[in-house]
Amino acid sequence: MKIKLALLFFTISLSGALAQVNIGKSKSPINLYVSHHKQDVFDRVKNMETIFFIPNSIIGKEELKKEIKSIWSFNQISFVDEIETDDEVERYNFFKPYFSENKMIISLIDNIYSKTKTGGVMGTGTRTVGGYISFKFRASVFENIKKNKKGELNFDERNIAEVIFTPNIRLRQDIAYSVGGKMMIGSFDKINEKYGEEPGFYNYDLGYVKNFFQELNQRLSDSKNLKMEDSFEKEDKIADLKSNTLYAPMWVLMKYNAMAASYGKTRTEEELFGKYEYNYQVLSNEEINEKILKGDDFYYMMYTQFNRVKIISVIHSTNGEIIYSKVDGAYNVKDSDLKALSKLVKKAS
Repeated sequence: MKIKLALLFFTISLSGALAQVNIGKSKSPINLYVSHHKQDVFDRVKNMETIFFIPNSIIGKEELKKEIKSIWSFNQISFVDEIETDDEVERYNFFKPYFSENKMIISLIDNIYSKTKTGGVMGTGTRTVGGYISFKFRASVFENIKKNKKGELNFDERNIAEVIFTPNIRLRQDIAYSVGGKMMIGSFDKINEKYGEEPGFYNYDLGYVKNFFQELNQRLSDSKNLKMEDSFEKEDKIADLKSNTLYAPMWVLMKYNAMAASYGKTRTEEELFGKYEYNYQVLSNEEINEKILKGDDFYYMMYTQFNRVKIISVIHSTNGEIIYSKVDGAYNVKDSDLKALSKLVKKAS
């Protein structure tokens, strides 16, 4: 996967992307907060045509197009293959003909942002104090489109929704040390060889993408906002976990060492899930995605970390419905998270 380093930065407080869905007007590309859309926004977008730009990525274009087409019913949808280019001007010119007040555009955003600070206790200079990875599908509409005297387009862009993904530990590590933001102690070669990860994302896989877009499609159709920063639970659906196995991807066993911006201890299944009193099974990403794409009916746990915020969710594989989402501050899944979920399952009716 190609990561475009738009701005170099360093930090261990990386804004990872979440394996969930945000529906609302975004205030910033680097945080979770969105404000609610009013009903007229949903009504207007429903009557638009959606242009889905198929990205150049590790997911096959035809496979992705097939899955999205099979589940999208919110409005009319068309597909366009994105060009392969690192030139931002060329990329903008490619998208420009599709900017219209009667079209919603869905495209993969792959950017890096940095935050700087001047002055303070560290001196009068300017320094980088934060870094943010923005890797997500973004749905946008364009308003007040006008051309100036030079023929250049001016417009207001409204964020409708986001489908956000989780960077792996290797990517976070590489970026944190890329410009010397931390003192590297020794070599990571042996550590990286042990885990065998290439910089990328844990859950940018076809099955997960299908589920996330199922949830997006259903909520847009029902005119429902969804704020990822809010915790919620659907008690009637959580009760299903009493008699159904909870699946989880194997990478949730790995810990991120925030101080070293590298891998920490990898837990055993028993260490992490020992306090979960119901059936569970840990599988590879490939196995979980295969089960989703085959149409198997099951629930799975999804986890991500976003700028010191931890989000754990439970998702239904057949329709992508998020039945549980818990948000708090941390870097890793803990056994206490599974214990808390277990208590909810026990009291659910």
